[in-house]
Amino acid sequence: MKILIIEDNAILAHGLKTVIEEIGYRADVLRNGEQAASYMKNGQYDLLMLDLGLPGVDGIEVLRNLRKRNNQIPVIIISARDRLDQRIMGLDEGADDYLCKPFPLEEVVARVRAVIRRSRSFADNRLKNGELELCLTSRVLTIKDEEVVLHRREMAVLEYFLMNRGRLLSKDQVADSIASFEQDVSASAIETYVSRIRKKLGAAAGIRTVRGLGYMMDNLD
Repeated sequence: MKILIIEDNAILAHGLKTVIEEIGYRADVLRNGEQAASYMKNGQYDLLMLDLGLPGVDGIEVLRNLRKRNNQIPVIIISARDRLDQRIMGLDEGADDYLCKPFPLEEVVARVRAVIRRSRSFADNRLKNGELELCLTSRVLTIKDEEVVLHRREMAVLEYFLMNRGRLLSKDQVADSIASFEQDVSASAIETYVSRIRKKLGAAAGIRTVRGLGYMMDNLD
């Protein structure tokens, strides 16, 4: 799971990035709305956390432009604009949730999970495929109720496959899903992670190679 934070307050942005990464997600930070369009074009993010009072392009304009281009990424507004009419406007423009500053970072985690769960139509905080089950809250992976331990990057790759099972995924798509501004991930690294996942999970992994194109996780339910 990969989240983009657009927030010009460096301290708050760092706090949001830290708490999001502590629950096993990846997070990137932008300081202004002018950069948003270029970073949102390729669809590599699963959720956007958007401040409204941004320098340059206002956050509402960022949201409007996204929805005009039919970009349906889930959006959580994080703003000091706490009047009822301002909150209503943000939701009417297409935001999925609205957090008024100041807010406890623990609440951010709950809101992020709730919005992602709704957008992905999860019945609960679990991803399942055959004998595999990943709890998104505890980050515990089990096969037939037996816990399996994966490296953090391996877990991120597996989660991406679980969220996209039945879809053909290129190595570049998988790499983009776990990369960040600070650290790129190569296609060869994805080969390594997939190999390790298969070794640890065996047939329960359900990941097959589509020669010359990438990988697909079969639907084992």
